[in-house]
Amino acid sequence: MLRALAALAGPAALVLSAPAAAAAQAQAPAGSPINWTFSLDSEVVDNLGGGIAPGSVGDTLVRLGFVLDGGALGLPQGSRIKATLQRTQSGQPSATRVGDAQSVTNIEAASRSRFYELWYGQPVGAHWELRAGLIAADAHFDVLDNAGLLLNGSFGAEPIWSGDTVAPIFPMSGIGAMATLHVGAWTSRTGVFQADPQDRSSALHRGSTWMEEGAWHGSGTYKLGAWSYRPDGPAEAQLPQANWGAYLSMDQPLEGGDNPPSAFVRAGWSPRRVGAVGYDFEAGVLVPGPLPGRAQDQFSLGVARARFRGLGTETTYQIVLAPHLALQPDLQYVVHPDGTLPSALVATLRLHVGFE
Repeated sequence: MLRALAALAGPAALVLSAPAAAAAQAQAPAGSPINWTFSLDSEVVDNLGGGIAPGSVGDTLVRLGFVLDGGALGLPQGSRIKATLQRTQSGQPSATRVGDAQSVTNIEAASRSRFYELWYGQPVGAHWELRAGLIAADAHFDVLDNAGLLLNGSFGAEPIWSGDTVAPIFPMSGIGAMATLHVGAWTSRTGVFQADPQDRSSALHRGSTWMEEGAWHGSGTYKLGAWSYRPDGPAEAQLPQANWGAYLSMDQPLEGGDNPPSAFVRAGWSPRRVGAVGYDFEAGVLVPGPLPGRAQDQFSLGVARARFRGLGTETTYQIVLAPHLALQPDLQYVVHPDGTLPSALVATLRLHVGFE
């Protein structure tokens, strides 16, 4: 970890932050048609032993987002246009040090700048909302609300569809459309996306990914969802085989009051034996303000299991230094990365900065 601290103080890599990274919400002045967000996350990931090879590398993620009020632009009232610019740059810790398939950090990605999101949305009637454009599916489907502090990729996009498809997830969104229905405590969401988001010019010509999710929001949040991946087009596209799967998740407060400790559980299953992952399981707890006098800090412990890589555990603590500044030490133990390598102990130190 000393190497991690030294590297963070020195020339750490600059990368855009991952889906789990928080962004400072900038409230526009009254009457302004634009709101904006900015986030920067920079980290050092140190493999202390096991995996491919010991050593540390850096990652960083930067995002700049804008939301335009469509009504102020003469479009239907309640409509929105969202655009997010993203820069990723990474030392590839999982690919070069650990060897795990799901990634020990949720901001590992090829170094690149791109439009991450660019979509138009508007309400239809009292209960529906429609969106179309460049959409990140993992920001809307199969989301574990209380797992966002954990850095391992297993707690973001679920391994059964991130490992078995070319999904429109971080770092690559895809062209698609969504319809969301809100009725009381129930939400139903349907989405269709291109099967090959790496080639945005293909649109739906190479097939499609379909997702459906129902959620109930009461004392906790309970979700049941399914996905279907149907690629098409020339063999040289080298897309994964057609597949489908289902998942079930729960986010549940453990006691009453404001900002209580919470627990989460998620399980996914894909019955066809054509993908890298046949099942996965994630569970954990999130404890706000675990220490006296540190009400803004958070502690989280999680465990994840996927068929191709066995069991892994993660412990992380986020220290809030200022309203828009946080430091997060993280420790992971990965049992047999990729199913074959020696078990790895990985320490990460992440710095988050967000401003208006």
